[in-house]
Amino acid sequence: MRNWMLQAPMNEQSQAAGQVFAAVWAARNLSLLPHETPRWQFLQWLTGQGYLLHGSEQPGITRFEPRTPFDLSPDEFSKRTGVFAASDALWAMMYALGDRARVARILNMALQVAQGTDWSAPRYFLSFAPRHAGVTDGRSLLSPGLVYVLPADGFERMPPYDWPGLGRVLEPHWVSPEAVTPLWSVPVSPADFPLPVRLHDAARVDALSGSDPWGFPWLGDSD
Repeated sequence: MRNWMLQAPMNEQSQAAGQVFAAVWAARNLSLLPHETPRWQFLQWLTGQGYLLHGSEQPGITRFEPRTPFDLSPDEFSKRTGVFAASDALWAMMYALGDRARVARILNMALQVAQGTDWSAPRYFLSFAPRHAGVTDGRSLLSPGLVYVLPADGFERMPPYDWPGLGRVLEPHWVSPEAVTPLWSVPVSPADFPLPVRLHDAARVDALSGSDPWGFPWLGDSD
């Protein structure tokens, strides 16, 4: 593993927690979720029920249309035209919580690394490129957003691939070539996100990603 790869807090869900999550989902009522329960754990439970997630700062979306994303990844899957979704709550939240008015670019990752015949626990990375100078705290660029719950029908998961120097990896990355109607949206806030947020310079990363496509996240030597 690389030292910049972060691991989520423990997420051991009891049978009682599962029953609460099922009640919240059935009623589409977040007031049934205990205040002390991290919202990302409920969202992760939904992925275990076969649903996918899409994070956005935009409220009231009733239909997601296919689009071609701007993507610096070396793989072709991430550049497809489609509706993208995640089977990982924290990754979806990264897209929901970035304040686009203050963030010029988002650099993020969620993946598992092959360990023998099994996969590691998910590893994460999130960094923002600020639009304005003077920002010293990445978390200050978080803002409230929504995680939309999508049906998995019609989605295809990104297959495992080889990351030079790291090994075989698997991303919770899905795409549908067709428009998708969300089933529900779950509001999330900066306080719901449990991981650190870094900062980077967009122009520097753009240049380095062109010369070293597999150098993600293109940190300095000291990092």
